[in-house]
Amino acid sequence: MDEWISATRCWSPSPSPDGTTIAFVWDGDGRPMVRLHHRATGEERSLDTGPDLVSAVRWSPDGAWLAVQAAPEGGERSTVLVVRPDGTDLHPIRGVGDGDRGAVSLDRWAHTGSVVAITESDSETTTAWLVDVGSEQRQRLGSGHALQILDVSPDRRRVLLRRGRRGSRHVGIVNLDGTEGWHEIDSGRGPGGPPGAVEHPVAITRDSTVVAGRFVEDGTRMLVLTDGGRERAALVAVDVATDASPMYPEVLAEREDAELERFALREEGTLAALVWNVVGRSEVELLDLATGKPAPYSPPGDVVTSAVFSHDGDSLVLGIQSPDVPSAVWCHELSSQTTALICPQGDPGWAPGALVHPWLETVTTPDGLALPGWLYRPPGVMGPLPTVIYLHGGPEAQERPVFTPLYQTLLERGVAVYAANVRGSSGFGRSFVNADNGAGRFAAIRDVATCAEHLVATGIADPERVGVMGRSYGGYLTLAALVNHPELFALGVDVCGMADFETFFARTEPWIADAAVGEYGHPIHDRNLLRELSPVHRMDRLAAPLMVVHGRYDTNVPVHEAELAVHGAKDAGVEVRYLLFDDEGHEIQRLENRRTFIHAVTDWITSHFGLDTPARGEPSGG
Repeated sequence: MDEWISATRCWSPSPSPDGTTIAFVWDGDGRPMVRLHHRATGEERSLDTGPDLVSAVRWSPDGAWLAVQAAPEGGERSTVLVVRPDGTDLHPIRGVGDGDRGAVSLDRWAHTGSVVAITESDSETTTAWLVDVGSEQRQRLGSGHALQILDVSPDRRRVLLRRGRRGSRHVGIVNLDGTEGWHEIDSGRGPGGPPGAVEHPVAITRDSTVVAGRFVEDGTRMLVLTDGGRERAALVAVDVATDASPMYPEVLAEREDAELERFALREEGTLAALVWNVVGRSEVELLDLATGKPAPYSPPGDVVTSAVFSHDGDSLVLGIQSPDVPSAVWCHELSSQTTALICPQGDPGWAPGALVHPWLETVTTPDGLALPGWLYRPPGVMGPLPTVIYLHGGPEAQERPVFTPLYQTLLERGVAVYAANVRGSSGFGRSFVNADNGAGRFAAIRDVATCAEHLVATGIADPERVGVMGRSYGGYLTLAALVNHPELFALGVDVCGMADFETFFARTEPWIADAAVGEYGHPIHDRNLLRELSPVHRMDRLAAPLMVVHGRYDTNVPVHEAELAVHGAKDAGVEVRYLLFDDEGHEIQRLENRRTFIHAVTDWITSHFGLDTPARGEPSGG
């Protein structure tokens, strides 16, 4: 099983402007770092960007720099570094120079030259900056809640900004010459709208969510990925010429059965690659923006995690995952219609068919909501099985058929896994993702119980051996399910979950707390609701053994939350195991720690389910 736990992962691809080299993040040496792949020869080399764990890399349009986002121990206080492709001249980029400004995020490069867009988040606000890497000149664009720079117009006269908390993110334009200031895009088709306008409003408003946006046609038009005025996200075009008022959005691509998850735009703005989320799996279309005609493309995997065109527009570089293939980088050449694997190189260390593919298992709630989830069963085993319900983080995330060594290790040991998408998950429409906001979280907790009841009623799960496990928000939901429905679960595993919303809001990073208000509730105005939703106040009802896992450098969900869960479990008199990683943050990223985590969790679950445990030394890790 260590073969798939140790599998090399590659993500965040970025092609060089001349198309000869692809940069990406690679963890083949045990931690995430920058890797360069030369397409003609297949040769690869790593860049030393220091000890911090890398999460993203982007090549500058002039080819002179790579921008890298990294963080100490994988924590939330990220930095942005720039480095030459030969590894020289490594230095950090900030908007205000010296001083601790919290987290610096890499948004994007301008279309030409070496001007990089970054945002800095601190205890009060987020500030957007343009930084010329060569001259180190900085231009402040503005401050606000959760700002992100989506694009810079090709003439560098305008910037497309997104702002707003989770579930309410809108866009506007900032003119770089200082005129007009913030110009919000907030318009839909009203009575007497322009010819060809859609028959229903497509408002890009404060109560909708904008995911991404790009300027086209020299900055006079923009493409926006938004759910404004609709249930599922679509691709919308808006005329943003300075004399265009009002700005009527026009829908370019939408589907009733799928959400548009991301899009890539060729530099000259004639072709867009659309990545659709179809109940968790990805479908890709190449959309001719002049004719509106889409052409399907079949990606070599189940889930497309990123897409970017090369500067010449002939190559579409994709990040892809499948249940039996770890995060990989592929390059599709449009001229030859060929697709080649870039990373990881070499064959996987396991036989074909060794890893299990899931099938879609939909659970219906008492209020009639359909919860799509993925069921993994050990091959060749019949009858009710010991089963773990796994709950993803977010909550605005989604369980999808991707490479998950933890699931495969549990399956090898005879444990089925149901990867659930309870209400609040993304990918199933705007109403579904907002259904757990505020007091709706009580229903989301009940969804976990409904999943357990369904698995038992359909003969999938052994009623005496149902466990629940989750990470981040999924860890919170695990604790909430255990204390609200103790009769259903034989064990629980909480991985960096929140135990108390009051202490979470008080101790998490300020910009994370600010963004979370629309999702969970306000820490002051909704204090009573948040208290009632917090598992820490009901730990006396905990009946199942509990394992708690956390990273000491986690400042998203601080380690105090794990300590509350452990103390509560001890006070309740249940068995508790605490695994603390001294060199990790909110994610477990180092290879040795991933091994420790998966073996420790699997051994603990199987021993409590009465399954055989391989002879192996007690894992270290805290």
